[in-house]
Amino acid sequence: MKTLSNILAASLLLMLAIQSMHGSTQIKLSGRKDLVLNTSSRKHVLEVAQFYLTAKDEAFLSDSADVDTPFAFEQPVVALVNGEAVDAKEATVINYDEASVLRVVVQNFSQQVRGTLARGDVRYLQLNGGSLLKPGASFPVSIPQAQGQTFTVTITEISGDGYTLKLGAASQTIHLSGSGSSAGAIKLN
Repeated sequence: MKTLSNILAASLLLMLAIQSMHGSTQIKLSGRKDLVLNTSSRKHVLEVAQFYLTAKDEAFLSDSADVDTPFAFEQPVVALVNGEAVDAKEATVINYDEASVLRVVVQNFSQQVRGTLARGDVRYLQLNGGSLLKPGASFPVSIPQAQGQTFTVTITEISGDGYTLKLGAASQTIHLSGSGSSAGAIKLN
């Protein structure tokens, strides 16, 4: 029985090999690449292309009409806390510490500072719009990461080469950029 199945398999393989060697294809595109196909070959190629490219399968069209597009999908919204998925109802509001909020404020506020101005013993912080702030001035800030929370930042000290901002217990000294130690500072009597 086993030898019979081996003989049968070998003979099928032999017949397939002979068919592939001697079988005729529908389109023969043999010849040099720089030559144009003759009219009968061209006509045959166009007929075969017309047959395969315009054939309509109604069953396929009806099946494909009900298929959802692979490009539109909805993913469930999952709340993340510290990189772990939690239930949206359990998601907690993140309270930012004063030092991290102050770092964000310093990055944005320092772009608004033009320099310092001294009038007598009082130093002022000059902003790009021309307004002056003196030590002790405070202003409210809010950051997009902490929506609904407002923080009050106070300018505690202004020197010839920088200023200090304070938010609660956190404070940070910002040095004015420039070439000299008192770049951006103006002294008026």
